[in-house]
Amino acid sequence: MSLFTLDYLARLGGWAMAAVLVQGALVWLSWLGWERAAHAWPSQRRHGLACIHFAALAALPALALLVLQWTLDGMVGAGAPSHASPDEALRAWRAGYRTLVALALPAAGLWLAGAAAMGVRLTWEAWRLSRLRLTPAPPGLIRRVARLTGAKVRVCEAEIASPQVMGLGRPLLALPAGLADRLSAEELDAVLLHELSHVARGDFAWNLAQRLLLAALWFQPVAWMLYGRLRREREVRCDALAVGRGASAIALARALVRLAEAQAGPPLAMALSGRAELSIRLEQLLKPPQGRPVSGRSLGWAVGGSLACLLALGAGRLALLDPAMRDSYVASAFGPTISIQAQDPAGPFAVKVRQGRVVAASLGADPLPPARILQQGGRVILVGGARQPALDLTVSPQGSIFWEP
Repeated sequence: MSLFTLDYLARLGGWAMAAVLVQGALVWLSWLGWERAAHAWPSQRRHGLACIHFAALAALPALALLVLQWTLDGMVGAGAPSHASPDEALRAWRAGYRTLVALALPAAGLWLAGAAAMGVRLTWEAWRLSRLRLTPAPPGLIRRVARLTGAKVRVCEAEIASPQVMGLGRPLLALPAGLADRLSAEELDAVLLHELSHVARGDFAWNLAQRLLLAALWFQPVAWMLYGRLRREREVRCDALAVGRGASAIALARALVRLAEAQAGPPLAMALSGRAELSIRLEQLLKPPQGRPVSGRSLGWAVGGSLACLLALGAGRLALLDPAMRDSYVASAFGPTISIQAQDPAGPFAVKVRQGRVVAASLGADPLPPARILQQGGRVILVGGARQPALDLTVSPQGSIFWEP
């Protein structure tokens, strides 16, 4: 990888990280507005809003990068010839690169280290799940699950504290050994209906995708806060689905309290007994919000926050403040082919330059075959029709040409 490509990627990463932080703050403000406005909405809508805001943490910076790329392409345009010294341009670029190495590259290394640590943590949780000693559930419990759902779900018992759903293909419902003895029949049905709601919604796969996004955005505080909200709304939604399928809200609340007394399993498995949001879940179960109109002021704040997130896409235009980024982009492996038309006293000529290499040239209206374009390093000799050197050029990686008339 060339230094120009490394320079471009580091600058791009710096702008991307700035966009993530700024847009993350705007996404959080938008979520706070919608959370207040949607307090009395059904759990399905609130969960959908949480998913949209969490996905926006990745989508908005990606769109901002597209705006950045569009801005850079506009800055490149058609190349212009120059009679200045190529050494001056190279010295200016090297000065900016030294500053970048001192600032952007350590930040990129820190992000990679954090993302790797998050990946290790996620792998460890998956390893813990794979090491669970599963035993077939009692036939009566299997029949109970089959009665509650029409889908094929494997049911096993393990030495765990609370029920867990796992598996990307065929889902697996792991239940604590002796769970049927610890809960009443009504409570057991409520717990099973809650877990089967996770299975029907494919929440294990969605949670895994969200954890991978969280690993990439580990440095973003808003990502952690929104993931906590999303996890809470997911559990509240499954509570509501369980009650809608016939579970007793009071029985499910009692079961939640009992299971919360035990230690939860790996977060990847979405164990039911998390304590952090237990009071909110109990309130939603026992005192479901009554449908009341949303105040225009709350809705206005929510819509305004969402519009601010869209306006933040203009962060990509900030590349105009970093003119050195244009040169790094042109010289990098991602750079475009630049067409340069120039006028020499001997006649007009044109060249196409990519990464400091002349890929095509013409003298007047006559294109030159590749054999008549001789390049060694940055020096290029265009050979004329008489097999004699017609023009001696110096080409810079930033897409400029220099020559003596």
